[in-house]
Amino acid sequence: IKTLQREGIAILFVSHKLNEVLEISEKITIMRNGRNVTDGNTAGFDRASLVKHMTGREINETNAAIVPQAGNGSVPLLQAENLSCRGRFADVSFSLAAGEIIGITGLLGSGRTELALSLFGIRPADAGTISIEGRPAEIRSVQDAVRHGIGYVPEDRLIEGLFLERSIGSNIVAGTLRRLTRRGLINRAAVGAQIRQWTENLHINTPSTELPVKSLSGGNQQRVVLAKWLAINPKILIMNGPTVGVDVGSKAEIHQIIRDLARQGIGVIIISDDLPELLQNCCRILVMRKGRVLEELPTEGLSEADLTHRLSATAPAPASGTPAHSGQRKQVRPS
Repeated sequence: IKTLQREGIAILFVSHKLNEVLEISEKITIMRNGRNVTDGNTAGFDRASLVKHMTGREINETNAAIVPQAGNGSVPLLQAENLSCRGRFADVSFSLAAGEIIGITGLLGSGRTELALSLFGIRPADAGTISIEGRPAEIRSVQDAVRHGIGYVPEDRLIEGLFLERSIGSNIVAGTLRRLTRRGLINRAAVGAQIRQWTENLHINTPSTELPVKSLSGGNQQRVVLAKWLAINPKILIMNGPTVGVDVGSKAEIHQIIRDLARQGIGVIIISDDLPELLQNCCRILVMRKGRVLEELPTEGLSEADLTHRLSATAPAPASGTPAHSGQRKQVRPS
């Protein structure tokens, strides 16, 4: 973009990635509900003022990671030991406590999404073990994962997370229809109650749940995906890019939903390359590169600059399916 600008080309940069807007632009126009709210030179704005103008309210973006109440001797909710999937990742080990939010990040090709798909049974690991609440868990399919209380919010909701032509309500109950059916007949009253419950609980903004889900904004669509998985009463929720393609107001609300879930005892795994999102919500962050977990970083005292440096640091050779070392990683206190 800077090169094009130097060549005399005018650039209209439309985005809700605020750090990029502040870095790239010289002037900013902020719109809300189809109207121009304010405009001016970029020097007159900071991130907080952009957020306030975009949403019409103050939004706290400070770190608010949930510290689980479980004692040190408690059995982890989820324990992964030396998980490997040939050509995708190797020797991945970590734990997740009830009520804890942990993050997994890495550059393109790091294996973070492949790890999520393995935990959810879409691409099962070919080595290593998974335990849930101290008991071995064999996860070879999505059905296995759901039976063990694992939900998965996918990276691309439009392709993987929603039935776009179906109604909002149909999407909400898609994962629980068997439970809402008796002797081959759908219990319409129970279906309606579940749709109302999650529409209200997650503040899904729609005039009618009979409308197609494709009619919703990105933030409301993401709430529908969340509702579908929360309806199964999960113990563990894996969220891959939980706020991709949503505006800053919806992003803050989804973050609050995630924290509320953790307070209820659900273990949450956030997979993201949005570093502020990870720092604001997670207790610990696993940094992956070329299929391996290189570091496990507590977020207390960790800055975005520190995390960026860790991500860009040199890494060992990619995983080949056969561990090149014992799989141990550094557990680092931030400097």
